[in-house]
Amino acid sequence: MSIFYGGPIITMNEEQPTVEAVGIKSEKIVEIGPLTQVKHVMGSDVKLIDLEGKSLLPGFIDCHMHPISFIILLLNIDLSTVKNLKELQGILKEAADHKPTGEMVFGLRLKEEEFDIPRLPTRWDLDEVCPNHPVFIIRYDGHIGIANTKTLELIDVDSNTIAPEGGEIRKNQEGEITGIISENALEMFISKLLKYLLPKLGILQEYSEKAFKEFAANGITSIHGNLEVESGRIEIYKSIQDKIYQNWYALLSTDKPKKLSKFKKPPLDGGKEDSKFKVGTLKLFLDGTFGAKTACMWEPFSDAPDSYGFCVVDENEIYEKMKVAHNNGFQIAIHVIGDKGNRICVDLYKKLLTEFPRENHRHRIEHASMLTDDVLNDMKDYRIIASCQPPFINSEYMWLEKRIGKERCKYTYPMKSIIDAGIVLVSGSDCPVEDPNVIMGLHALVNRNGFVPEQCISMMEALKSYTINAAYAAFEEKIKGSLEVGKLADLVILDRNPLEVPTDKIREIQVIETIIRGETIFKKP
Repeated sequence: MSIFYGGPIITMNEEQPTVEAVGIKSEKIVEIGPLTQVKHVMGSDVKLIDLEGKSLLPGFIDCHMHPISFIILLLNIDLSTVKNLKELQGILKEAADHKPTGEMVFGLRLKEEEFDIPRLPTRWDLDEVCPNHPVFIIRYDGHIGIANTKTLELIDVDSNTIAPEGGEIRKNQEGEITGIISENALEMFISKLLKYLLPKLGILQEYSEKAFKEFAANGITSIHGNLEVESGRIEIYKSIQDKIYQNWYALLSTDKPKKLSKFKKPPLDGGKEDSKFKVGTLKLFLDGTFGAKTACMWEPFSDAPDSYGFCVVDENEIYEKMKVAHNNGFQIAIHVIGDKGNRICVDLYKKLLTEFPRENHRHRIEHASMLTDDVLNDMKDYRIIASCQPPFINSEYMWLEKRIGKERCKYTYPMKSIIDAGIVLVSGSDCPVEDPNVIMGLHALVNRNGFVPEQCISMMEALKSYTINAAYAAFEEKIKGSLEVGKLADLVILDRNPLEVPTDKIREIQVIETIIRGETIFKKP
């Protein structure tokens, strides 16, 4: 048993926003209030922990991430800092030189938008430095991949291969495959390559533990983690569960939503309200991304006048999947980026909820990047949650106006408009697309790096999106998201009070300790 006192304690409970002390026993909070009261309830056999002026808050909840992909990133090459094609080629060649001939070279988080000459590499660029190794790299948003010739041969893809609906296998003017693939074609490639990318179980578990410790170092106590059912990730998930520290609310992607119910049992779902592992959501994809120029738009991209993006799935097809999940009691979370895509998505939700009304559905739009007033109004009326990724602003603010134009920027990542409309805003990182750094997410929400500053929100609103709102988005507001008696002892200690930090110093806030279910998982040395 422990009692925390001696610093600002921010509960995120509007009825009791701050308290003097918090007492925990085992996995739960058992008392809050004045220190004398908490001591009286807890008894004498208790550990007193003086915060020494540091701040205690509910643990952070990342509402959208891909933990298995993050583990794979740790095992392979992080390309996020590469600034030009020559540097990329040098890194790939060095990696190949340290591998046996024929072994896969795999890199992630390529940011060609930041190259001195922005362009995607082709298979020929990769062949030039890795002629004897299969090479596969993925753009940072996870919606474009590039394969060299050896990789194309490995999975039997050639100029006659037909891309799946909602995907591209790009060709040059001569009809030759460039090695660049996007959207549903990328998922097809990954499914075929996964067996070449994963190490033995022992190494996989070792890196899994590193990944979840990294999340804890960022104050994250719960995650809403994406899992692709047909890609083999479910088996990976089962094999690493004993290395997972965070509570995991699973968002399952599957082409067969009728299969969802079979996953709602151990080990994927503990069956209780406060189970560590839970399944509750069907994850669907409607369009692509800004970076890949595949987000579904009403008007063409400003720097690609022939491209409007596209939907990666037929509207009737996605609606049939939505019906199955909805009528079986599941939440739905749909990936949408573009303004046209968000309009289509909300219209599908309107149709679904009109045809099959259901209270407390808590359906979500993942990313919800471009929201016009008509879409916002309908999201409010139909109680659709906006699950957004503030770190996107940190990564894209320097080039997004070039991509979509100044006028469309006004309703892009419109966090204040979401809140003002009465829509529940929740936040995540989309890790490994972005670093799982909640502090930088708070910075983006409050400051926006100057990108459409009219959409800045307060620190309290930002914190809600990572705590109590985030718990609501997983039907878990009764067990987490605020410091209240009976809730899980999921806590984070920060070196200063985030409500009092000047806006230009938010990024300097440090996580001192992270406690999950009463156990310290991370403590700053």
